[in-house]
Parts: sequence; C-alpha cells; structure tokens
Amino acid sequence: MRNRNRPLCRIAAVLLTAAISFTAVCLCGCEGGDGPAKIPGDTIVLAAKKDQRSAAMQQRLEEYIDAYIDAFTKTEPGINVKVNYYTELPKETTGIDCMLLGADDMLLYAAGGLTDAGQYLPFYGIAEDKIAGGAVNASRIADGQPMKMIPVNYDHAVIIADESLFRDAGVDIPGNDWTLTEFEEIAADLTDRRDGEAYSGVYMPYYMNYVWQYFCNLIAGTYLTEGRFDFSKDGSVGQAIERMYSMYTHSAAVSPVLSTISRTCAMSFTFACEPWRNNYSYEAERKININPGKRTDELIASGDLRIIPLPVSDSGKRTGIADTDHIKGFAVPATSSKQNMAGKFAAFSLTEEGQKILVPCFEGIPANRDMWEEEFWRTGVFAGDNAQRALVGVDDGVRDDFTAAIASDNDIYNKNVRMRSVFSAIMVRELSSGRGLDNFMKKLASFALDANKVIDGKTAVYTRE
Repeated sequence: MRNRNRPLCRIAAVLLTAAISFTAVCLCGCEGGDGPAKIPGDTIVLAAKKDQRSAAMQQRLEEYIDAYIDAFTKTEPGINVKVNYYTELPKETTGIDCMLLGADDMLLYAAGGLTDAGQYLPFYGIAEDKIAGGAVNASRIADGQPMKMIPVNYDHAVIIADESLFRDAGVDIPGNDWTLTEFEEIAADLTDRRDGEAYSGVYMPYYMNYVWQYFCNLIAGTYLTEGRFDFSKDGSVGQAIERMYSMYTHSAAVSPVLSTISRTCAMSFTFACEPWRNNYSYEAERKININPGKRTDELIASGDLRIIPLPVSDSGKRTGIADTDHIKGFAVPATSSKQNMAGKFAAFSLTEEGQKILVPCFEGIPANRDMWEEEFWRTGVFAGDNAQRALVGVDDGVRDDFTAAIASDNDIYNKNVRMRSVFSAIMVRELSSGRGLDNFMKKLASFALDANKVIDGKTAVYTRE
C-alpha cells in the first residue's frame, strides 16, 4: 500500500509546495503588504495610497516617488526603500515603516499609532520653525500635541479675485491687511447690476468649514465654547455665524444653493491650490461661470487672476484655514522596528532636493520656508506676485475639521468625518431653505446637543441627520 501510493504523495507534495509558493508571491506582491516575506535589515517599507483618478495619475505618482527614493538612497546609501501601494491604507501598520499620508488620513493612526515626527527633523538640520506654521498645525491633532507627520506641502484658504470685475465696478483691489469690515463693504460695493447683468461681491459656500469656521475663529477666537459646541445667538460663536449669514441675506455673497445663482461674482472664498473644491463636484456651466474659483485657467490666461489673503479682524488679528485634504506628508508608525531609518526618509522630504521633487507632485506651497523664493512652485495660480500674497497668513492656518473637539478620542477619524458630514448637510439643507436665521440656529442647537454627547463620550457616534 505504501509503495503504491507514493506517486500520489509526491503529486500532493508538489501541489502543496506550489500553493505555498503562490501564497508567498501574493503576500509579497499583492496589495496589502509584505506578509511573511523577510524584509532585509537595510530596507524600510513605505505604504502609499494609490491615486485612483486614473492609471496615468497613478503612474505619475509612482514616477515622483521613485525619483524621491532614488535621491534619498544616493544621500543615504545604507538604506533601501520598498513601496507598497494601497487602494485604502491598512488599519494594521505591522510590517510598515513609513507612510505617505494626507493630513486627513493621518487621523486614522494619530491617536496612538504614530511616533512624534518632530524628533526626526534634526537628521537634516531642520528646525520646526523652518516649516510653515499652518502645515505644522495640520500635522497635529490639536494645539500643543506633537507632530504626527512631516508635511511636504501646504495649502490654505484665500480669496481668488477676478480683477476685471473690480475694474468694471470701479472698486479698488484691497491690500494684504484688509479687515473683515472692509471685506463686507467691498463685497457690497461689487454687488449691483450693470448692463442688464447681476453681480455679487463674493462666492462663499457657507457649508464648507473653511468659510464658517473662519468667521468663528476670527470673531470668537474658536468655533467651540469651553471645548463644546454652542451656537446660541447671544454667544460669540453664534454671533459670528449670524454675521456670515447676513452677507447672504444682503446678496453680497452667493453660494450654489443660497440666493440667486444668476449673479457673477468678483471674488471667491476658496483654497489656493484647489479652488474648484468650493462647490459641488458636478454643476451646470451657468453655475461654474459665476464663480472665479472655477475659472482660474481662464483668469490666468487673461491676466486677471489675483490672490488676496483672507481679511484680518477689525483689531488686526489674522487667522486662516489649512486645507487638510490637500496637505501630504510622511509618518512613522510606532510598530516599526526601523524608526530612525524611516524618520530619515521622512525628514528628507524637507530638504531642498526632497522639496523640489515632491512639491510639484502634490502641488501647493513648499512646507519648508527656505524654498519660498525658489521658482519651481510659482506656477499657475501662484505665478508672479500671487505667490507672495498666498504666503501671507501661512503661519496662522488651523485644521479645517472638528478634531479640536475630540482630540483625545481613539476613534477621532470616524467621529470627525461623521460630524463634519452631518454638519455640512444641516448647513446646506437648513440655511438654504430660506426659513430664516432663527430656524437655522435651532437646527444648529440640535446638532450641538448630539455632538456634545459624542465629545463627552456619552454617545459612540453622531447619529442625528
């Protein structure tokens, strides 16, 4: 019996060996990591999120990352880098030494899974004050906490203006230190009818955090009251929301679903690098044409695009909003056994060579302020004097989300996303319904009641729609 079955045993052994080999290949080469394959001691593993916009964009990303790795390994010849690309970054960081993240993605791991990124800056003699302050703020969960990633680039809210409409209306372009009151007055001066066409001063999508949060931070100092939401009309945050609301009711500001959409705007309250994000993704052409932020290519071609810094408060205080969806950086998981090697790889992104490779890939303002006078990033909306104006307030930007409210929560990412989504839905549905400020403030009070329960740990996740 034993001799007769030996060929079958051999076949089974071959099949088993083939299965094991196939499994090993998949674990090493398929999306999801390195599996049981042994990574050499001189090699770190980088996890990066795929660019899913198109195959061409993914190829472009890989070419930039390969160029960055090549430059790094020439500087640090004793360290090699293996890259794994993921459709969605894995929750489990075992086997990963460094992660390429967005400032939003960072929240998936920041509560306890990432090291203090600031400790790696000295590897290349970079002081924290060499990094744009807003980029540093976006790399933290909240004030006073350590950096959880080393930022590569920076983007923040600005005013994008169509200079031709200012000229047509006989209104002077404001300077860098214009106040909120002057902003309101100029928007009102630009709101009129000329040659049968209607105009409004500013396109301002109230449901985006970078608009309403700016008003709250500038006027009240924060969108929270003693760490909690309070939108009562007699409170400073409620008064800031009401001041923003008044610009719509007086037609000096318009948005996609509030006030008339037939007005053309002279200004757009938006992000510098991604001005098209201040509206819905898919719109009719007539909606696009009212918004200067949607017509940047046209305005660049005509020479009429002008970046203006956000207004300061009437007392001279400046605040800004960082575009956390756009800011990219490198983080080192606490599970890595090669943290110093990974930290060198992360910190290299702030060197001159690293910045000149990666900033053109991710776009925006270089995180390293020593690069601000260089020409490699001064293109598109940042061409000419617009680059210098975009840098005004670059140190004052805060995160455009709700992380400050739930900074110590281990589920900060999911709670933050849920809270932002519900709040935006309320802003769109209730404010645009035209039922008045009092009704809108009641809806915000309902949001605050539930959101504060989440902050206090009494509710696991925000649920009310």
